[in-house]
Amino acid sequence: MRAQHINRARSAPRGAQVSECLVEALEGHYKRHLALRPGIALVLALWSLATYLFEVFDAFPYLAVTSPTKRCGKTRLAELAELVCYKPLRTVGISVAALFRSIEEEKPTLLIDEGEFLRGRDERSTALREILNAGNRKGAFVIRCEGAHNERRKFQTYSPKMLILIGGLPDTVADRCIPIRMYRRTTEPLERFRFRAAQAEANQLREAVVRWAQAHRGEVDSYYAGHDLEFLTDREAELWLPLFAVCAVAAPNRRAELEAVARELADSKAADEPTDLGIRLLADARNVFEQRQTDRLASAMLADDLNALPESPWPGWSCGSGMDQRALSRLLKPFDIQPQNVRFNSGTVAKGYTRDSFSDAWARYLPSTALSSRYSATEGINTRGNEVSASATEAGCSGTQNGASLNVDAGCSAVADK
Repeated sequence: MRAQHINRARSAPRGAQVSECLVEALEGHYKRHLALRPGIALVLALWSLATYLFEVFDAFPYLAVTSPTKRCGKTRLAELAELVCYKPLRTVGISVAALFRSIEEEKPTLLIDEGEFLRGRDERSTALREILNAGNRKGAFVIRCEGAHNERRKFQTYSPKMLILIGGLPDTVADRCIPIRMYRRTTEPLERFRFRAAQAEANQLREAVVRWAQAHRGEVDSYYAGHDLEFLTDREAELWLPLFAVCAVAAPNRRAELEAVARELADSKAADEPTDLGIRLLADARNVFEQRQTDRLASAMLADDLNALPESPWPGWSCGSGMDQRALSRLLKPFDIQPQNVRFNSGTVAKGYTRDSFSDAWARYLPSTALSSRYSATEGINTRGNEVSASATEAGCSGTQNGASLNVDAGCSAVADK
């Protein structure tokens, strides 16, 4: 069947039929040797095609190929991509200088295997992350000094990249990636991978891909310039639009399938975002307000309830002492949420938070779940004696600061709060 697809892609006249056969052949190239979730082979096929046209796009998505443990097919995927992508350069442990010089001179499809080092805090890991953080956008560059006189020179960093590793990527790099999660095969029947045979077969497929990219460059460019993906957020739409542009020209009848996969992967990526401690704190605080069924909480009570949440990071805060009022205030400050002097039904006044002080941040950073509005504050809060005067229907924060950048170490980072 795969030979039939390749031969049809090579010999048939240009048109929708040959383009669709080419996409199917690329899918088969990956599916024969990998246990893939539904829709992932289509993403890999379109991404492989798009690498030949990456200079058409303003930005190009990385592929983050991850798995929970070894022997899940990550390296095999890189080997298969190496056979069909544009100017492949597969490497392990690349140096900073080699990375930006390779991109500048060759503009390859960079396949970085064993990318766990990107999570490191050493100078090399930090420098590589900086290059990757910029390298998905056309025109991005780094400045380095070289030569006997240390003359400054700009090195381009834009090219297609696939990052292969166990575990997750740093947040800033992951945000530029389409996530491809690999798992160990169970009973899926797969062909044994033989490099020589796979390479001979892929050479024919690559020839067809090159011809297709040359023939349809203008059509892909036109679609890319004139369309958007309204169903995705700005960053996700930017990542996925190159694949949708290729799909619109190569396999237009599979647009709905690609959209379903894009939605699923974007949602799974968003589901990982609460690992950011600032976002996690907003979500957990909302849960506490819901469980208490109240519109206001004292700081001490909110901190105690956070520490009591199962499987949360807060009990381990301050080297195991738990979340306290000062640490709570510090983590909420980037969201413009600050403790107020709140009057409670008992008549007492204490430092605390109202539901409305969180409402804007919840709407901005936790949009997937509708907020309950059944608890409207009716108790007075006035400005006399350093008390905040506002009805609880007034929004408590502007949400203008980006709390999503918070990534505080939950180990001993709050020792000063003690």
